[in-house]
Amino acid sequence: MIDSEVIQIAQECRFEISDVYPLKLEASGREYYRIVDKAGKNLVLCYLDPSMGTHSKFEHVSKFFLDQGIRCPKVIYSNAALGVTIQEDLGDSCLIDIKSVSNENTELLNKSIAILVKIQTANVPQIPKLEQGSLLEQMTRFESIFIKDFLSVDVHKDLSSLKDQTIEELLNQPWMNCHFDFERRNLILLDDGDVAVVDYQDLCSGPIGIDLAGLFIDHYIKYSTKTVMSSLDYYGTLLKIDVDSESIFEWVRWGAIQRNMRILGTLSKIYLDTGRAFRLKDLKIILNNLIELIPDDNFKNLKNYLSGEVLQSLEIKMSQI
Repeated sequence: MIDSEVIQIAQECRFEISDVYPLKLEASGREYYRIVDKAGKNLVLCYLDPSMGTHSKFEHVSKFFLDQGIRCPKVIYSNAALGVTIQEDLGDSCLIDIKSVSNENTELLNKSIAILVKIQTANVPQIPKLEQGSLLEQMTRFESIFIKDFLSVDVHKDLSSLKDQTIEELLNQPWMNCHFDFERRNLILLDDGDVAVVDYQDLCSGPIGIDLAGLFIDHYIKYSTKTVMSSLDYYGTLLKIDVDSESIFEWVRWGAIQRNMRILGTLSKIYLDTGRAFRLKDLKIILNNLIELIPDDNFKNLKNYLSGEVLQSLEIKMSQI
């Protein structure tokens, strides 16, 4: 939306504002704007076309998160007919933009782990459970959309075996509350040094490794093995589980395989459907992370195919966009 449209919607919600600053557009179609009211207070307006969905899940989860001490934006106002929520403004210090975050600085990583444990163990009623069929369908987008439709490459036969093993591994993990997009772009460093979480409208019950993968298999930072293992030990201590870091990393591995296949399919679908090059620049690093995580046992031919034909086709495709 242009600024005048945001101002008009805010006025319909009985908010008189003086300034509008676009923040971000999400893959879900949600649009975020910082608005400044007449008293000079910053708020965040989130718009979602009502034909595409509602904010009811976000409002529901927000209430229970806040009640249980999980830092997140308070919903100040909502209007389902207009597709609007107006939320507390948590500021601009998204962890993905903080230069001090690196593979040698674990302070913010540990704070992120701490809020993840709170999320995973929070009592939030009436959230859906991820279905096995949904997990499989999300991975299938990788071959049907990313490989076939986006890259026009033939599908390797071993992808079917990889999907089957991934489902088996995920079903054997502990299942807890799952943010489903737990990564640094959805974590905010607050002025008091605490970390808050946003964009949790997809909260569900799911495999523990999916959110861990979003944190540890970062698209922009490659953590050292030492950092990952020590942080996973810290995670196990906070969660109070008697599992070593190597075993937890296997949860991360299979969560990341599912997650990266899903993201590659989703981002390429957005481009094919809308022409919007939403995060296409991330595709190569996401694909490389996927290749690295796939076990060599039984999947050497598949990894060669992905690192050869698929990666080369992606580089050509990106040079044409």
